[in-house]
Amino acid sequence: MNPVLQAALDFYDAGISVVPANNNGSKSPIGSWKQYQVSRAEPEQLGDWFGTGHPGIGIITGAVSGNLEMLELEGRAIHAGLFDEAKEIAINSGLEELWGLLTTGYAEMTPSGGLHFLYRIADEPVPGNTKIARRPGENDTVEVLVETRGEGGFVVTAPSNGEVHPSHQPWVLLAGSPNTIPMFSMEEREALHSIFKALDSMPVKESIATALLPKSELTGEKPGDDFNAKAKWSDILIGWKQIYTSGGVTYWCRPGKDTGISATTGRNDGDNLFVFTTSTTFEAEKPYSKFAAFAHLNHSGDFSSAAKALRALGYGAQNSLPSLTQLQELAKPTLTVVPDIDSDHVEQVQERSSWYPKPLDLDGEIEQPEPEFLARNDGHCLFYRGKINALLGESESGKTWVALLAVKQALEIQQKVIYLDFEDSGKGILSRLRSLGLENRHFANFTYANPDQNLTLNERMDLVDALTEIVPELIILDGVNAAMTLLALDLTSNRDATFFSQQLLKPLALSGACVITIDHVPKSKDNRGNYAIGAQAKRADINGCAIAVEVTLPFGKGMNGELNLKVTKDRPGAVREHSKEAKFAGTVELRSTAEGMVTMTIISPQMVAGDRTRPTHLMEQVSKTLEASTMPLSKNAIEKEVKGKAEWVRIAIQILVDEKFVAIENGSRNALNLKLLRQYREADDSASGIGSFELKEADNA
Repeated sequence: MNPVLQAALDFYDAGISVVPANNNGSKSPIGSWKQYQVSRAEPEQLGDWFGTGHPGIGIITGAVSGNLEMLELEGRAIHAGLFDEAKEIAINSGLEELWGLLTTGYAEMTPSGGLHFLYRIADEPVPGNTKIARRPGENDTVEVLVETRGEGGFVVTAPSNGEVHPSHQPWVLLAGSPNTIPMFSMEEREALHSIFKALDSMPVKESIATALLPKSELTGEKPGDDFNAKAKWSDILIGWKQIYTSGGVTYWCRPGKDTGISATTGRNDGDNLFVFTTSTTFEAEKPYSKFAAFAHLNHSGDFSSAAKALRALGYGAQNSLPSLTQLQELAKPTLTVVPDIDSDHVEQVQERSSWYPKPLDLDGEIEQPEPEFLARNDGHCLFYRGKINALLGESESGKTWVALLAVKQALEIQQKVIYLDFEDSGKGILSRLRSLGLENRHFANFTYANPDQNLTLNERMDLVDALTEIVPELIILDGVNAAMTLLALDLTSNRDATFFSQQLLKPLALSGACVITIDHVPKSKDNRGNYAIGAQAKRADINGCAIAVEVTLPFGKGMNGELNLKVTKDRPGAVREHSKEAKFAGTVELRSTAEGMVTMTIISPQMVAGDRTRPTHLMEQVSKTLEASTMPLSKNAIEKEVKGKAEWVRIAIQILVDEKFVAIENGSRNALNLKLLRQYREADDSASGIGSFELKEADNA
């Protein structure tokens, strides 16, 4: 049997997906190989591929091959002596046993002089392809030294030979076999990867950071610069264990661990701290100067506060200008990855950041979003999904009640809601929602947070976890000013307002939910302008609809009231399209009983013409239609049965739901049906004299 076919069958017996590699130097699979990322080729197929002497063989990494991952040291890394350096790190950090398993389980040499190691992960899915160690190249480039092939990846293996590689040199098995591939836990795998991450020489410090500030601001000794020059890392990294120092580089182990490498200091990047693990408060793979690390550990990342503290300790000139450290830490290298012509896998296209200009997609769909939340009685909605929307008003103007109406409508159709409350309490919000008629069953999709601390790393991760676990469709942020104050931001600063939007509001909207913020306007109408208290940047970041709430008839317990809704901004434009004079979105009618139960309806501006319109005749017809049916009916079924304009029938249905004549319940296949709770008659309505409004039947009803 030829050696390539034998290797293919050995890989198959070891549970690995095998595909043929092209015989043209491209180091890519032959033809389509997507199917072999999820299911393995059978031995008969392997015989057809390799039985006639085809010289190229490759394997698929990831779940299809039993959670297989490949770690590669590029030829340039071997030539630079990094394998020996990695071995030294492993021995000195207590990882010698894992190193031996990695390097003897399955190891092969590539035609370019690089090394492949195969292993499996026992307890977690295999991540995607990852670049572990890099170094600066010539002409502002990056050279990859160590990387992996993970889920769905492809790699050429021994004994491929001939024209499979441009050099015509073979892949050679050095140690082990497919049957001796080791199995590691994810923790052990991360410990091994930390060895190679310690070899990373990136990112390098960029001169572009200082170019962003005027030359006049580059003079004088700053507390942060002075601290960087004088402080020792051992005085900053309290609780960290110093493993050993070699070649000017110090290797550290994080608190809570006794073996392995968690970070380095002293590399040729200005003596920065470079952390590999995600199990610390530091951001992984980001360089921290001594000043940045001090600020992160002792001042929650507040560079201004850290500089003041250091100045008080005698660091820096007393009259120096602000430090450049924060800007330098934020600067990203403007570098590109060098295509590795000697690599033994399919290169991935580098993803650009949002700062890299690209041509517009001329063939893509034009965004024409329709508002989907906070419905009026004519069926039109006021707020957009996936965008930042706003409710503005004076204190006690009813803006929170309007937001809670949106919550009520969402919960009644089983949409998931997150309420971030910076001004009230959980009991207060629960009381209001109950007064709107929500029952315990509706709260299954309602979650509530009352934050009382700044949004630092741990808190940010909690919020991200919540968004990914809950997948909300509506998010209410009650109290923009209170939230900014909690985050130590200046309400009048455009910079702080933009920071607040970037750090909190936009990530919330990126979850795909409709975000509704609640904000205050100045009491003085003369100084109010067209947005809320504080910086104008607060208005600029609204990319959905902003609505001002104005009281036209005060309301309270046992008192009916009225609010006007005025559109102050509508970026997509669909709300203004259905607003009177592109400005008035509707009127909110509130009816409150002596027991505190509240009914709210947003009347469309087309229906508000002096007297309030109420389609009592159609309401009675809807009631009778439901009475005559032996089972609940859908809205569409009722619209077909009741004679009249569909728009007015929908209004009649909504009023009956709001006033507890009709209930919404789940039908088959998640359909929403209407169920009669009690009959409605037009004569009873006319005799009741509800509130202080004059009720009239709609024209043409």
